[in-house]
Amino acid sequence: YSNESANAQILDDRTEVFPEPRPCRGDLLEGTNLNGHSFNHFFPWTTNEDGTNSEVLNHLGRHELHGYIPSALNDDPNIFEYYGQITRFNANEIESFFQIKESPTTPGLYFGVDAPEFGTHASGQVVSLYAPPTLDADHISVTYVTAPDTAPGHFREPVPLSDGTLIAVHAPTTEEEQGGYPHNSTYAFRLKTLTLSGGYYIADAPLTPGISETISYWSPDQMITYTGPFWELNPVEVRPRALPSTAPFTLPAPEQQMFDQAGVNVADLQFYLRTNNLALAISRDVTTRDDFDFQQPFNLHIPGGVQTVGEAGTIYDIAYMQFFQAEQLRGWFGCCGDEPRPGRRVLAQPMSGVGNPFSSGPAGSVVLGLDGSMAAFVPAQRAMTWQLTDPQGQGVVRERYWVTFQPGEIRICTSCHGLNEYDQAGSGAPTNPPEALLSLLEYWQLIADPPYRTYLPVTVSLK
Repeated sequence: YSNESANAQILDDRTEVFPEPRPCRGDLLEGTNLNGHSFNHFFPWTTNEDGTNSEVLNHLGRHELHGYIPSALNDDPNIFEYYGQITRFNANEIESFFQIKESPTTPGLYFGVDAPEFGTHASGQVVSLYAPPTLDADHISVTYVTAPDTAPGHFREPVPLSDGTLIAVHAPTTEEEQGGYPHNSTYAFRLKTLTLSGGYYIADAPLTPGISETISYWSPDQMITYTGPFWELNPVEVRPRALPSTAPFTLPAPEQQMFDQAGVNVADLQFYLRTNNLALAISRDVTTRDDFDFQQPFNLHIPGGVQTVGEAGTIYDIAYMQFFQAEQLRGWFGCCGDEPRPGRRVLAQPMSGVGNPFSSGPAGSVVLGLDGSMAAFVPAQRAMTWQLTDPQGQGVVRERYWVTFQPGEIRICTSCHGLNEYDQAGSGAPTNPPEALLSLLEYWQLIADPPYRTYLPVTVSLK
């Protein structure tokens, strides 16, 4: 579609600008150094009550949990696929983490299910991980609670109880669903306790005598009648819990130093951001990357500025951070007919209309500071993603998630692919006051109208 409005024109244009094509699109990848990119997984995210600071739990991701990660480029020996050939702290790989419950007796201990995306009704193996807020992702491991094969059946929705008991939804089926409809499913989910046997937990006693009824329903134009046991799903423990306290936002010292140097009050800027439905994204040094990410370029250099190198070999110049916003432009005609189906999906489009300083780089970009820093106003309440580009505007390092900011949010990431513990050169997280933030704040004072503009006090002598 030409835009997001209800009466937008349908275009004969299928151009996509981000990220790179899928591996199956050899026609689009031909002549490039790209391998293509596609993944789909389900990991736990955390966010504050107001929607700010959304991030995967403790920065856990593919590099800590997956068993295979493809490389982005095919012409740099420093960039390679991961298939377990490098030792990492977590030895038990998982692809997804569904139906998560935190232990009521051990805060930070989470139980969930590693299940395939299709075929098992989101049931699979019960796993757990201990991830309190202070533990970095390099030192978090997965525990296989039930056996990694399907011999004990399929599990859903594990619930650790306050008395130490572990319950879950269980079906003895060991294969994917063979039935076509709910009334003839080969899965029979029942609530059961779990008990330890031979190093893994197995399904034990049912929690109910079973729930059987006769029902009829349309599917979609055929009347289906079913008599028999119902599935038992969605268990919860009803117990008193203390309301958790809300952690107040505090600007870290390096960023506060830049606000002070610019003479800008943080609350004034946040008022401006909320009024204009914007957020502020900040990075201290985007040349630094986590030391276990070998799938995208990690020898990065700012022309005339800093660089961080992890291995001898190709060094990549980066000059801009280019942002993309999710716009509901993608429609679908389906298998037949010339009328589009209801609804739309998003396409990445260059960020626009946020009031950042002029950039000579690609559309939607901001200039990186010589110290490696980045600061940009970004749209709030809209999914965003981004990439580092070279001086010619070509992508070098690409973000792999959509992230949504909230109005007035100030979001700080020390690096590009934030560090769990060390960067590619063996150093810790950057602590430099970001020069790009100072430049943006000085620019903002020139363009902002009162009451946002900050005036330094003037001493007047009266005689």
